[in-house]
Amino acid sequence: DFMARWFAHGVDAAALARAPMLRFDRQDHLQERWMATLGTVPETLASRAPTHWLPSTNAFVDAALAGLGWCMNPLPMVAGYLAAGRLVSLMDQRFLNVPLYWQHVRIGTRLLDALTREVVAAARDSLLR
Repeated sequence: DFMARWFAHGVDAAALARAPMLRFDRQDHLQERWMATLGTVPETLASRAPTHWLPSTNAFVDAALAGLGWCMNPLPMVAGYLAAGRLVSLMDQRFLNVPLYWQHVRIGTRLLDALTREVVAAARDSLLR
């Protein structure tokens, strides 16, 4: 329903300026970065678009499912919803790769070292490279 209402004629600068957007907080620039990949979207567009601020990753997904706005979400969090048709991509195959970093103090404990090994293994198994 969200796509039919806001992007009936496709995803372009005019539609993105009108469609509600979800942002995590004021440092969340993922939506702007994604719009920049389209090549024709003005840099100031994100500041003009209606915005819902949701500082929770789960609330982000819930709001998208409720049709409150469009947003960028990590693929592993929404893959099931995409497969079920409950969420749709604004543009197929238009992804935004975001480097992720894991850091901890060098003076670690065995617990932190073990946790780091588990995080690295999980990332290696589930994230895109």
